[in-house]
Amino acid sequence: MNSMALDSSDWKILDELQENARIPTEELARKLGVSEKDAADRIRRLEEEGVITGYRAEINPRACGYNMSAMISVSTDGSSHDQIINDALAETPEVTSCWSITGASDFLLEAHVPSLEFLEELLNDLARHGRLTTSIVLPRYGRRRKIHPPRQSMTD
Repeated sequence: MNSMALDSSDWKILDELQENARIPTEELARKLGVSEKDAADRIRRLEEEGVITGYRAEINPRACGYNMSAMISVSTDGSSHDQIINDALAETPEVTSCWSITGASDFLLEAHVPSLEFLEELLNDLARHGRLTTSIVLPRYGRRRKIHPPRQSMTD
């Protein structure tokens, strides 16, 4: 997918929607200094171009009984790792994100579990799919960050 050129108004819309996806179009238009129709047209264009891919609720796993989160690196034998990871994900609802990565591991999984004992069971089950390296996520830092306009260099 080609990236579309985003202007400062597009970035303002994205910033506001990342902060509150339920912001009324009227309020968003007021913040941008444009008409409600212009704001709605821009949002629609961002959706059609695939910049905005959806709207969803962000859920606090701890409030739902998942007291621990872990990042699990999985190294498979390389033969049919796509099928292996698809099977593992289908059987494991506690895994909420999965990335195919480069480096020493093939996949990075994010999992939420109710206890250390459950994590141990989960890891024992996932170990049949490959070698695992696990890091427990400390709750000190926020989970998500906003997407900002790209910088041209590290000094921007």
